[in-house]
Amino acid sequence: MKNLLYSTLFIGAITIGFVGCSKAPANNTTTNQTTLEGQVLTDFSNDLVNPNYQDIQAKASIMNDAVQAFVANSTDQNLAATQLAWKNTRAAWESCEGFLFGPVEDDSYDPDMDDWPVNKIDLDSLLASPNPLTVADITPLQTTLKGFHAIEYIIFGVGSTRKAAQVTDRQKTYLLSLAQSLYNTTTDLRNSWDPTQGNYTAQVINAGKGSSAFTTRQAVFLALVGSMADICNEVANEKMQTPFAAKDSTLSESSFSHNSIADFTHNITGIKNAYLSSYTGANGNHSLSELVAAKNASLNNTLLSQMNAAIASFNAFGSLNVSFEQAIYTQRSTITKVQATINTLKASLDGDLHDFVVTNIKD
Repeated sequence: MKNLLYSTLFIGAITIGFVGCSKAPANNTTTNQTTLEGQVLTDFSNDLVNPNYQDIQAKASIMNDAVQAFVANSTDQNLAATQLAWKNTRAAWESCEGFLFGPVEDDSYDPDMDDWPVNKIDLDSLLASPNPLTVADITPLQTTLKGFHAIEYIIFGVGSTRKAAQVTDRQKTYLLSLAQSLYNTTTDLRNSWDPTQGNYTAQVINAGKGSSAFTTRQAVFLALVGSMADICNEVANEKMQTPFAAKDSTLSESSFSHNSIADFTHNITGIKNAYLSSYTGANGNHSLSELVAAKNASLNNTLLSQMNAAIASFNAFGSLNVSFEQAIYTQRSTITKVQATINTLKASLDGDLHDFVVTNIKD
């Protein structure tokens, strides 16, 4: 309307008025897009990544305390408290795998904490060795002999049947060092993004503006989308598929605790968290979802729908009252349906969302 008004009143200036007014919205649009991109990266870092990593460390500290209490007083009650602390720490960790890029990969925090499957024979061999199993001895061990799953083996046992009286003194020595070592790694992970410590947060927020890790904003968004797609692939086509194809539940990720379905659920929930800049239900002010919705509302709705469907698909195991380890043998069709749902999401992330970033984020 403003352009029409000025063209009527100032016919002699129509060319200047038209050019001046037509440029302003285009520049504003570009500015708004660029501003939103920066806000998304800021909220992704401050409302999701840092709180998630802080939560992992806090829960690992609780687990470390629970282990010490159990070793000091080895009752079934204290063992159960340790098992619960392990599951809580595990939930916080598995959620962050929806954005597995940066120091968590570059500095090998992921494999140090969460390599799998664990070989019981190797663990038993280490326990039978003369290795003193101090915290310093844990650090150079191969990754399948430390972290979450070595702890899991000791506190849950094969088939999740461990009783407090069955945990040997040697296992307790190992357990103490494993829990402290894991806590140390979670502290390093937290510090790597902490603005007052390693400050990888600045590398993300300043992408395209001096960041040495990301020379463009598009690069960091592609790293995020790639991580989201990668965890879909890992859950459906590795974590689920490897034991499924072998018909061997000992190859599942959390086979001792039978916690694998919870692991998978938190992995896919982590994707939604990354898309919404959200942790524990508290959404960030700005998110990748908002960025997509501003340009392609249909794609945003599709992605959210597919994420919700993938998360909900794991409810089928609860309805059947089976663990993933049991389902490998008795509910194979259920597993394939869940895999298909996750792979549908993976295809959209690898395809449509990746293409959206390439097309719309240019700086």
